[in-house]
Amino acid sequence: MTLRKQRRGRSEAAPLEARTELLGWGPKGTTTAEIDGRRVVVDRGIPGELVDVKVERSREPWRGNVFHVETPSFQRVSPPCPHFEQGCGGCQWQHVSYAKQLNVKRASVNREMEACGVDLRVEQVHAMVDPWRYRHTAAIAIGWEAGFHPRGRRGIIEVRDCPISHALIGSFADELNDLLRAGGLPNYHGKVWLDCTVVGPAISASLQVLIQGIPGLTEELNPELPDAALAIAGLSHVETVAFRHRSGTARALVGPLINEIEVGDYTFLLPAGSFFQTNVRMLPVLYARLREIVREKPAERVADIYGGVGTLGLPMAGDVGELTLVELDPMAADAAQQTARRWGLSNVTVVAKHAERALRNLPLDLAIVDPPRSGLPASVIEALSGNGVPSIIYLSCAPASLARDVAAFGDAGYRLLSLDMFDFYPQTYHVECLAVLGR
Repeated sequence: MTLRKQRRGRSEAAPLEARTELLGWGPKGTTTAEIDGRRVVVDRGIPGELVDVKVERSREPWRGNVFHVETPSFQRVSPPCPHFEQGCGGCQWQHVSYAKQLNVKRASVNREMEACGVDLRVEQVHAMVDPWRYRHTAAIAIGWEAGFHPRGRRGIIEVRDCPISHALIGSFADELNDLLRAGGLPNYHGKVWLDCTVVGPAISASLQVLIQGIPGLTEELNPELPDAALAIAGLSHVETVAFRHRSGTARALVGPLINEIEVGDYTFLLPAGSFFQTNVRMLPVLYARLREIVREKPAERVADIYGGVGTLGLPMAGDVGELTLVELDPMAADAAQQTARRWGLSNVTVVAKHAERALRNLPLDLAIVDPPRSGLPASVIEALSGNGVPSIIYLSCAPASLARDVAAFGDAGYRLLSLDMFDFYPQTYHVECLAVLGR
């Protein structure tokens, strides 16, 4: 291994340039290498490659970027996005063939299951036919420029388009940068970002924009918000602009606070600031699998825990006797109730409570859970186990917390019956899993 040091100011360790062989996959889509006696995480590599790496040593762990590939993997492909080579944090694996991405994700899920003592492995992999332009949401940071945060460091990478995002998001980012250059928006130095969601029917899609900030925004402390909202609303295809108040609530600035969003044959109501799955194109694939599971073992009484605006539960309502949707966010819960009425569903009850409270004295045949990345709190696992519900469908975007929770349910007498992987996030290390548990 050849080392070359570059000069830098006295207060910082100079970066190293090294030729090295990449060892294996590391955390968050990185690879690993041994450089100068240290284990280094390396971006834009594939294990087994011989590469030249520039290593930043200013903080632990040392982090490197591949800038030349001497011996490429046969799984390496050319990234189509120029921002990927600039270190944009939106993707980690544009340089990896899609087939390889799927294999690595499957292995990572299986590895987490094994580490937690869970015997079952991924049985089905549901991949995208076209793994591009799938994101219907994006968080665009505002500074001197508009764009995404880089991998492993501070700052903003100016983005004029994003090939994993809906075309409207790309064109919005392009116009947003022009607006910043013309002085039409303040420079928020990355402390304000715009959450963009593609809404409306596919043939006439538009954007719902939510302004968010650190530590939170108010009309008094941010008197520029109305003018900023008008400037943003003047960009192409922007339908509504709102902001998240420091209290946590979303407040409309331009247009309505609630929009419609289409998923196949379903139309949901979505308030600004409420969660919705970013890969709308994969949701019908997930619905088909959920319907298979529900019809294999019919359930009369079903609860959708962390139900949001009804993305998972409402499409299943026609296949069950009674559906109770549990969602703490009052705006999301109200939107779910309105959507159920629009669909003519008379068997749906929406409960705006903590899951633990909602599960008390609620007889169930099946529970569907879709928690955040951190997984289920121990109190919810205890409440579900104590409820006596015989079947649980668990949708997770984090294999580590899923494996941990499956093991905890195992201690309560549940058994993992099936495990599917859905590639909701191509070109990244993220993956969605669907687990079915029973006892």
